[in-house]
Amino acid sequence: MFACMMAFSAQAQKFFAGGTIGVDYVDGKSSQGNTTYNGPATISFEFRPMLGIYLTEKLGAGATISVGMSVRNDRDEHEPTKDKSFDWGFGPFMRYTALSRGDFSVLVEGGFGIFGSSSKRTYGTTTHEGPKHFGFDIGVMPLLSYNLTNRISIEASSNLARFGFTVQTEKRGSGGESQQKETDTSFGFGVDSEDFFRSPYQLGVIFKF
Repeated sequence: MFACMMAFSAQAQKFFAGGTIGVDYVDGKSSQGNTTYNGPATISFEFRPMLGIYLTEKLGAGATISVGMSVRNDRDEHEPTKDKSFDWGFGPFMRYTALSRGDFSVLVEGGFGIFGSSSKRTYGTTTHEGPKHFGFDIGVMPLLSYNLTNRISIEASSNLARFGFTVQTEKRGSGGESQQKETDTSFGFGVDSEDFFRSPYQLGVIFKF
């Protein structure tokens, strides 16, 4: 998966904006001798813009939204299927510059978010609704920043270093007695409601003007 982030900050107005784009493609082809087999092929995409304001020199606040989509084609000759899923999320955050040494800085970002998803599976010409998810999470994650110049810096982060708490509810069925509902709770490092589409590592370029 490829993930990149570009953020723009205006020091005079104290606003900053940016975003993350993640794209992933897996072609499930495999070969055995002279024979090639078509396995499941999956393509995923996520867009996660953000907007914020600097409250002080070290403290910033803002919000992010995320939209993601995934399509999985099972190219089995006898039972071809297609799975589609759509994900969304929204959450405010705050970030604080905890340490600065020369061109290096360590930031801590914490936030609260809500998220949801839906899915469909198609067999030939027949489409069935899949499970729906909805939940919320709270998390804290460190960020590393390095100033290349007075106007350009690089920011790196990892979901693996994120400490969070997530509650997620899954619903199956059309309602009434046929509907099934299950709630899961996660707590610890690496907990992130948006990991489905995101790379474990993000690298950002920040332009200051």
